[in-house]
Amino acid sequence: MRIFVFGIGGTGARVLRSLAMLLASGVEFKDKNIEVIPVIIDMDAHNGDTARTRNLFRSYHAIRKTFVQSSPDLEKNKFFRTKIRSFNRLESGVADDVELDMQFDFQNKDDSFSKFIHFNGLRRLDQDILELLYNDAVESQDFPELHLNLSLGFKGNPNIGSVVFNQLANSQQFKNLESNFSGQDRIFIISSIFGGTGSSGFPTLVKLIRQSKNASLAKAVLGAITVMPYFDVEPKEDSAINSSLFTTKTKAALSYYAEDEDILSINALYYIADNAKASQLENVEGGHEQINDAHLVELLAASAVVDFIAKDDHELDGSKCFEFGCELDNTPFSIKDFSTRTKELIIAPLLQFAYAAQIATKIIPQLKDNTFYRPKELDLEAEMDIPNDYRNLLSFFNHFKSWTEEEMANQNHGRPFQTFSFADAEHLNNLVVGKKVSTNFFNNGLSTKKVAEYLNRFETKEPKELGKPLKYMNMLYQTAFECTKALGQLP
Repeated sequence: MRIFVFGIGGTGARVLRSLAMLLASGVEFKDKNIEVIPVIIDMDAHNGDTARTRNLFRSYHAIRKTFVQSSPDLEKNKFFRTKIRSFNRLESGVADDVELDMQFDFQNKDDSFSKFIHFNGLRRLDQDILELLYNDAVESQDFPELHLNLSLGFKGNPNIGSVVFNQLANSQQFKNLESNFSGQDRIFIISSIFGGTGSSGFPTLVKLIRQSKNASLAKAVLGAITVMPYFDVEPKEDSAINSSLFTTKTKAALSYYAEDEDILSINALYYIADNAKASQLENVEGGHEQINDAHLVELLAASAVVDFIAKDDHELDGSKCFEFGCELDNTPFSIKDFSTRTKELIIAPLLQFAYAAQIATKIIPQLKDNTFYRPKELDLEAEMDIPNDYRNLLSFFNHFKSWTEEEMANQNHGRPFQTFSFADAEHLNNLVVGKKVSTNFFNNGLSTKKVAEYLNRFETKEPKELGKPLKYMNMLYQTAFECTKALGQLP
């Protein structure tokens, strides 16, 4: 089964980033042959959040090919197990061994809105009507809608976004989707509801799907998550983004969704928001400077994708709505505030991946005198000589650690989420915030020496003919699993 996951706008890209972490950690599905096809839709092609997510998925795609793809034993490694596929290489039998392509290519994205709709070529009467509907003032403080530069997105103007997004039907990417979508495939859409890109792109995309000439696509099992306000931005006189209007825009969009037949046809519609906004983000309208720290809401939104994939077809008959539930509503939020089910499905794999990340980046490079298999190139003193495959893997692990630390220190973005701490490179006893690995006079817990013993043990069990990258990943996974056993029950 293939799952097309569309991330619309900046929020969509950030949720996809969290989804990449969940998939990398080995979150499991009943169908072992699941293929996830991530797609980013954003006029702001140079958005920092978008570029970061795109590069992360490309890295994931490359890591699978080297460290996972040809390994037959799922019990020895589940990291990076879920296959992801390029959106523009969907044809049956076509090799997907090139760099991952996951972004819609909008035409005329560098034009103003007036040029996009060919304003100067319209009849005078039509121009007059458009000037009534859209602000065309030239003073910068009035944020003229007709002259809005589309290269940075819609800046909180869903009335513009809905017009532009209607052109998706003519794009080569959407035609490719229509040509290759089958009755066994599913679609999930991630969008915000308080800006311009997400709140306009979401209903438009649903409409195009439901009105598709491909009967399978028109009747597709469809899931979506609507992300409501979960952060504020600093007020800025020369900015078109005003977070004081987020709630008003959300209410207006929800009212529209409640009456729209296409939205009401969605099989599983998830909602999420967070009112715990400690302070305000810097007001950046778009471009490469727009890079927000990770947020708990984005991780939970990504978990909705996992939940949707896990549901059987009979569970998705009709139309259902879902919200995320937790045991406690604390600030800061921590692992103990999750339900047991969420800990098992989401947190446990992330924990094992966190152990692997710290072992790979901090502990293994120290073990020069041990006998277990360690690529001789992985010497931090000669970092520039590390092969690209291993450099890519270590970079992903470091990105994971940064993503985790962003959530923990996220005082300026909203509710901090305290999960893992990577400050101690000597041992792993304090990696989980809120619970330590038990130690005593005779047992130092997850010390560097203990980790080396695990690695030695699993190295001797690996087939000699197994490729070094596969062996390396298998050992990481199994050693990280032993660390989770040493920790015991999650907080």
